[in-house]
Amino acid sequence: MLDIGGWEFLVVAFVLVMVVGPKELPKMLRGFTRAMRQVRSMAAEFSRNMQNMADDAELGDLKGTLEDVKRGNLAGVADAIDPAGNLKGSVEDLKKSTTETGLQDDIGEIRNMAGTTGDGFAEVINQAPEDNAASATSSDSKKKTGS
Repeated sequence: MLDIGGWEFLVVAFVLVMVVGPKELPKMLRGFTRAMRQVRSMAAEFSRNMQNMADDAELGDLKGTLEDVKRGNLAGVADAIDPAGNLKGSVEDLKKSTTETGLQDDIGEIRNMAGTTGDGFAEVINQAPEDNAASATSSDSKKKTGS
């Protein structure tokens, strides 16, 4: 911390004993160590408070971004993700290429086919329990008549 060697420490100790005196030296050293503890605790508290402030600021930025998402402000989200705007050109090129190649129309057709296919599955699933119920009631009536 102070980078003093053994000889330097001995010289400081000798001067300290000569200036303060052997009777007052223990009291002075106690006061010095108490002051050093206070300085260290204040430095630790300062560091902790600065870290808390930094964490709060980061949390505030994150909360603001989430509020932008909730409101549908995707421009704010894009600014938070890519503040320099490096990705914006790439995204624009990708959008442009999808419209030029007709890929967007193909995706729309696939979406329509998937929507109708799902409807067909729903109809089959809804019909299956009714068919089972009808066959169960007809078998119950056959048992009662003795057929």
